[in-house]
Amino acid sequence: MPVVSVIIPVYKVEKYLRRCLDSLVAQTFQDWQAVCIDDGSPDRSPAILDEYAQKDARIKVIHKQNAGVSAARNDGIKNADGQFIHFLDADDWIDPEYFQAMLTLALDSGADMAVSGFVSDNKYTKPIVYKNVRLVRGIVDKLWLTYALTDSYVWRYLFRADFIKNNQLVFDTNLIAQEDTLFVLNAIAKSNAVVSVPWVNYHYMFNENSALNCRDAQHHAKVKAQYKIGKQYRYQFAKKHKVLWLWRMRKIINFFR
Repeated sequence: MPVVSVIIPVYKVEKYLRRCLDSLVAQTFQDWQAVCIDDGSPDRSPAILDEYAQKDARIKVIHKQNAGVSAARNDGIKNADGQFIHFLDADDWIDPEYFQAMLTLALDSGADMAVSGFVSDNKYTKPIVYKNVRLVRGIVDKLWLTYALTDSYVWRYLFRADFIKNNQLVFDTNLIAQEDTLFVLNAIAKSNAVVSVPWVNYHYMFNENSALNCRDAQHHAKVKAQYKIGKQYRYQFAKKHKVLWLWRMRKIINFFR
């Protein structure tokens, strides 16, 4: 049984996929399993996945008809054998020490979730950098530490697999955008604790050709509508947990940072 299962949804990323997989193979921590979900990708991505799988037995490839990133991640969860789960997007990459650092603090702290910082290749997505280890348990502290009321990126987290499966945490397959928001906020609410992991980063790349950023007018309108759903969900979540003040404060701080 691997220690970490890395779930990678793959769709039209042939330009970036090798860099993503190479960053995984180059990890200083080597006891991992990659569950790569080829979501009916029409480019060379499926062939690249098969090539890497032939070279490395830790890489498992599932080919399926296109059903969207949420369904792909759910399939990944079902096929994950590891004690921990990480969601890695196929056009991004991670520091070589990423899993070593994340896993060490997750194990030492006993937290259900470890969270990293990230850096971005564009001026629109503001980076988050952690300089200290913090272990937090209360809902206010968890939301403040993770920025989850404004930045709900699921790829920043290492989750205990039994935590995900015991709480039946899944991605909403009706969403093609903001699926991270619902998953991450629900996970934070149910988690026993979250620990921040300093000095390792996830590298986020804005891919203008991704399924999310497709320029088809009808698709774009659907994505825009679902961003409103995400915004509304954050508001309702903050209201339910009596932290509307925190949601408003975080929005103001993010505007100026």
